[in-house]
Amino acid sequence: MKSRYEAVNQVLEMLRRDNPGLDAVALVTSDGMPVASQIGEADELKVSAMAATLQGVAEQVIKELRGGSLKHVIVTSEGGTLVIKSIGKDFVLVLLVRAESKLGFTLWQAELASQRIDKILNS
Repeated sequence: MKSRYEAVNQVLEMLRRDNPGLDAVALVTSDGMPVASQIGEADELKVSAMAATLQGVAEQVIKELRGGSLKHVIVTSEGGTLVIKSIGKDFVLVLLVRAESKLGFTLWQAELASQRIDKILNS
């Protein structure tokens, strides 16, 4: 039987395999600690902390503006798009896709992966 960590890593590997434009993917806690990641040479602790902080700030802005609950944060740059998606209250999925990647496809994949991860973590 697979551990939860192995099962989460398998979901992240599937994301990378199914989207060749996905350069980095990570699951982090909402307080910024890495759980599992495939982010290359980047500093895992720093990326985790910054992504969780960005997600937390976005939640506060949405709350202040009475915009409902946050689904995801999208940050675009010349080199790609960063997607940060909440998984429940305790986890955040972080994806970095290349600029030429289809954002709609990435968001769909992020939703499916989030559902799978949520099921793994809550089983």
